[in-house]
Amino acid sequence: MSEAAIRFTQVRASLAGSPSHLQLDLQIEAGQFVVLVGPSRSGKSLAIEMAAGLVPPQSGKVMVLGQDWNAVEGADDGPVRLRVGTVLQQPGLLSNMTLFNNVLLPLRYHCGAMSDGEREQAVMAQLEPLGLLSLRDRFPAELHQGEIRRGAIARSLMLEPEVLLLDDPVAGLDADMVLVLKQYVDARRQQRPLTVVAALRSFSPFIEGADRLVVLQEGRVVADGSLESVGSTVPSALRRYVE
Repeated sequence: MSEAAIRFTQVRASLAGSPSHLQLDLQIEAGQFVVLVGPSRSGKSLAIEMAAGLVPPQSGKVMVLGQDWNAVEGADDGPVRLRVGTVLQQPGLLSNMTLFNNVLLPLRYHCGAMSDGEREQAVMAQLEPLGLLSLRDRFPAELHQGEIRRGAIARSLMLEPEVLLLDDPVAGLDADMVLVLKQYVDARRQQRPLTVVAALRSFSPFIEGADRLVVLQEGRVVADGSLESVGSTVPSALRRYVE
């Protein structure tokens, strides 16, 4: 893989609730699955938010799919933003819509040429592998956290993005559902090229599908490599995050 899907170049940004700063030089190749792990306030969520173009760095540059987020504003970032799927810690399903209509929303806004039948088929194809088919007519208030998160992930992939950014995707999921989510992401990556970056707060079987593990502490990368290599080089105080 030669093309970088995401590149942080001399990035510096304040970490909320911490005197430390995120200082990041990191390149993620197209098609890679990278997991960010580390303690609270180490910069994992902030890195996801900056990659999504939601938070600008204080200095440095964040490039995603060749686009410098600092160089575009408002509607100008639309073409690139549609190529990036993002699910943050608060997944953001709309409370006045059923799960089905939440997942359908991207198609309504951006795929007007599709028939109602084609849209329904596309949504159902997303809900089924995530174990959400029977919940299609429920509203977010009737779903638990893990179901809401899986619904948000399904919605984020409706437009077949090239990059998927996930902040704590396994929160609220039991062990079986973590494996379901892992299999779902693996299947999507096999269908077409997809760069995945996920921030996790503790070790999870979800990590086992990753090409790279990046361990952060106080805003700095302290280990970067395969699960096997990181497990042998990470500082002992951080070993619980990788094994």
